Amino acid sequence: MKKNIFLLLLMGCIVLQAQEKMTIESATYLNGITVAKIPRFIELHKKFTDMSMGPNRKITGDWLFRHWYGAGHTFVIYQQFENMQDYHADGDIAEENIRNAMKALAKKEKDTVLEEWKEYRSFADGHTDEIRGAYSSTGFETVENVNFDVPFVMTVGRYNSTGSWAEMGNAFFDWSIKPSIESGKSIAGGVSYHYMGSGPEVEVWLCYNSLIDFAEAVSTASNDSSTAKSRKQFWDLAEAQHEDQIYLHIGHVDLEKSTFDLAGADR
Repeated sequence: MKKNIFLLLLMGCIVLQAQEKMTIESATYLNGITVAKIPRFIELHKKFTDMSMGPNRKITGDWLFRHWYGAGHTFVIYQQFENMQDYHADGDIAEENIRNAMKALAKKEKDTVLEEWKEYRSFADGHTDEIRGAYSSTGFETVENVNFDVPFVMTVGRYNSTGSWAEMGNAFFDWSIKPSIESGKSIAGGVSYHYMGSGPEVEVWLCYNSLIDFAEAVSTASNDSSTAKSRKQFWDLAEAQHEDQIYLHIGHVDLEKSTFDLAGADR
């Protein structure tokens, strides 16, 4: 019965969003990385992400965040794809690019890089994954001329719904994301929906240039009457228990340069 209810809710979400394009987002949560090993993980993540890049990659985005507040993992890696076919193909492509890059190395350097590859892969022990879908109208919204090459803050809310996922996500977009971006309090935001793996039904997120901007936005949050209906609709559809996370942006793939760009100028 529970499976049937899940399918009905998913179909309702699809029907409501039928005229929109859905893109795919994978999330990989890395657990238990000690504070002392965080710099080493970031170093190796950049090295092997750079080695994995090439014109054959299928990603449309690749982002690394460090967990800053809330229970759970140490890092999350978000990757975006046009469709599930690209998602399934990309992992093998990335590993093939790394293998080819290793083959081009001199033997001594190759041996060192192989040991580093084993070390990097060990950070994924005990990781978890999920696949989410995002729609064109609410999946990604930003201010004009946004600069993502900064250690910005991302807040994430993860909810299950008592009814329509799409109505709940759209309500949050209208109540919180759109006004926050239009006012300049946040630099980006969006909504995604559960697709595969473990994870909540509705996930919402907002980005801020800094922790100071985030704190100011939270402390000056308004209860604008024009968004009251959407705010009420969201909370009416949200189950009582939910999860909140705060992340710090560590870096992302610059698709034009085909390299992993650490957050901050000239890094």
